[in-house]
Amino acid sequence: MNEALLLFSGGQDSTTVLAWCLKKYDKTHIITFDYGQIHNIEMQSAKRIIKTFKKEFPVWKHKIENLIVYKINNLGKLHKNALVSKIKISTKDKLPNTFVPGRNVLFYTLGATLAYSRNIHNIVSGVCETDFSGYPDCRNKTIQYINKTLNLAMEKDFKLFTPLMNKSKTDTWKMAYRLGGKKLVDIIIKHTHSCYLGNRENLYPWGYGCNKCPACLLRRKGWENYINSNN
Repeated sequence: MNEALLLFSGGQDSTTVLAWCLKKYDKTHIITFDYGQIHNIEMQSAKRIIKTFKKEFPVWKHKIENLIVYKINNLGKLHKNALVSKIKISTKDKLPNTFVPGRNVLFYTLGATLAYSRNIHNIVSGVCETDFSGYPDCRNKTIQYINKTLNLAMEKDFKLFTPLMNKSKTDTWKMAYRLGGKKLVDIIIKHTHSCYLGNRENLYPWGYGCNKCPACLLRRKGWENYINSNN
């Protein structure tokens, strides 16, 4: 059987990639990580999205394996940053303080461990090097080296796929529409979460958020360009 493991966050990107996986593979296994975020909105969103996918896309229902939530001890004990520590978001330095060092490397390693146990060779994520933040662990070169390291360390032939690697947020909105039409776009708007502050009080045309943090601004700009390109 053609299977894949998806590293899933409950955000716009990984939800779009979930649809990509369900189109491409016979079975998609899904894992998300509780790594001590200052809010648990991501985990709630991930569970809600899987449930909604099964309801709204019955043709994909049998392809979705149960979501695994893997808990990691608070990464804030190793490094203080705005996602795991109660500090104000700052973009003044070379890297914003929303960067969690080692996070993606850890996620891929843990994901590969699960893939190893289930004999899955395809590992997929929604990382993207065109994001505003410019996180070094989202670069294509980084993912390629992680792929090589995992294969050497586990003597496997894992293939790491990043369908959004060179896409802008506008491209991601377009991709979501191509994969699942207005239904998928509406799911992304209503159920995914990107806001660094965990704001679920205000619903904008592009989704819930504070409309001020870097993640919200990036998502809003992508949506506006997407809408303008369709007019």
